[in-house]
Amino acid sequence: MTFVIEPYVGAIPLRFGMSPEEVAAEIGPPTKLLPDPFGNRSESRQNLSLGYAGEDNTLNEAVFSPGTNLYFRGHDLFSTKAPIALLRQYDPEPQLWVGMVIFVQLGIRLSGFHDGDEPQRAIGVVKRGYWDEYVEDFKPFK
Repeated sequence: MTFVIEPYVGAIPLRFGMSPEEVAAEIGPPTKLLPDPFGNRSESRQNLSLGYAGEDNTLNEAVFSPGTNLYFRGHDLFSTKAPIALLRQYDPEPQLWVGMVIFVQLGIRLSGFHDGDEPQRAIGVVKRGYWDEYVEDFKPFK
């Protein structure tokens, strides 16, 4: 399956605000439901973890692992040699937070790419407002 990132909209066909049932209709049922310490729903599929939140339990985060066809502006982010450099073209001021490179203008986060930690490589997309309470802790990524 191929996913196409639209900043703060989702990774199409996934759109933020979808219910678990709507997501399952698009990409199939989860292989595992995961416990969440905050009472929100988390589920996984091959190379994909999804998070739902709010009173309406809607999709607010998608995290992809290598092996996923994940595109942004025509580029497969897992196949691109320098995804950070590519994303800087669209958000020149990425931030660093808890080991992740955050592209705030795009709603995209990368882990394992900036520090060479290949087993930790993942790319996440989030809905608008997801990081609002943490922005004070962000540091510029050089």
